[in-house]
Amino acid sequence: MLSRVSLRAALGVAFASLVASTLSMSAANADRPTAVELQTKLIQTRQQINALYMQAAAANERVNGATYELGLAEAAMKKHRAVLKRVDQEYRSQREVVAEMTVEQQLNGSTSQAMMSLLDGGQPATILQEATSLKAVDEAMTAELDRLDASKTVVDSASSAVEKVVKDRRHAVSERKTARAQINAAISQAEALEQQLAGERSGIVQQLARLQDKPVAQVERELQQIEEQVDASGPGVPVVPTPEPSPGVDPSDPRPTPPAPTTPKPTPTPTQPTPDPDPGPAPSSKVEKAIAFAEAQLGEPYAWGGAGPSKWDCSGLTMRAWEAAGVSLSHYAPTQFKQTTKVSVSKIRRGDLLYWSNGSVNSIYHVALYLGNGKMIHAPRPGRSVEIVPLSYWIQPDMASRAG
Repeated sequence: MLSRVSLRAALGVAFASLVASTLSMSAANADRPTAVELQTKLIQTRQQINALYMQAAAANERVNGATYELGLAEAAMKKHRAVLKRVDQEYRSQREVVAEMTVEQQLNGSTSQAMMSLLDGGQPATILQEATSLKAVDEAMTAELDRLDASKTVVDSASSAVEKVVKDRRHAVSERKTARAQINAAISQAEALEQQLAGERSGIVQQLARLQDKPVAQVERELQQIEEQVDASGPGVPVVPTPEPSPGVDPSDPRPTPPAPTTPKPTPTPTQPTPDPDPGPAPSSKVEKAIAFAEAQLGEPYAWGGAGPSKWDCSGLTMRAWEAAGVSLSHYAPTQFKQTTKVSVSKIRRGDLLYWSNGSVNSIYHVALYLGNGKMIHAPRPGRSVEIVPLSYWIQPDMASRAG
């Protein structure tokens, strides 16, 4: 029988051997990704792609805004140039009148010279009559000069107005060009990531099938379900697989066996305020006409600047939907908010417009039509068609308004 000291020494050697073996196994597996890591990589790449497409969609709204501002500037420029042309013609006519009167004065002598001539040899009655005539000439000349000054002020004002709208137009053109460049950059990055993902996906699926001891087809189906959840979750909603212990593993087994993950589940969206129970349709057929139009477009693709008849962006869909109900809105989400009545997100009802922003009206980048019962219809982003989704699938809207 071993002594207590010998037993302790033997246990120490055995423990040291076990630690060394564990470290050796960990080092050997350090460069081998786990199933959870592989799944997380696929999910995060898809989220990056979706985020880039949302950036492009937001930039598209800025293009819509710049186009809207450009239209306003061009209409204003046409109006102000017409005014400038008219007042400039009036100014030129008045200037000619003043010039003719000035020449007449020069030919007939100044008022003071004419008065001296009369006083030197004229009769009192003649002097009085001529003096009255000279005063009338002076007053007429003064009045014309005053009108000329007023016309010059009007011309200067009209010129300033034209300069301002020309500047506004130039700014709108620049903004639209910048936003389009941002769209192209985001799309290029998204497409590059999609190509990368497509190249890596097959190999990752094969690895997952081996690690999880599942058929490749089953792994593929499970990943497709996860990707659909990711796509429906909108930007900023993490979907991370959660590992669980592999079935049949002996808990007393001292060997460091990494857990095999089951079908990944999305992390719940952080708790957010939800709207009050829907009070039902507004007492207006306009709401139902707008919703009917939007629902008729289900399945039609997203397109930059799309406003129908078969391709849509977010504000193009809401604009046409309410146009079908007889309500005129602009093809620009921030302006749609300004053209309608603001309501609390907690008080939304069927037919209301929902908005997503970066904290201000002018930063609104997405708009949807609320259907009631926690659902909405919208044109989400490139690569996805007009769809009906629960509000819970997306981040909470931070603004709402009521049309009609």
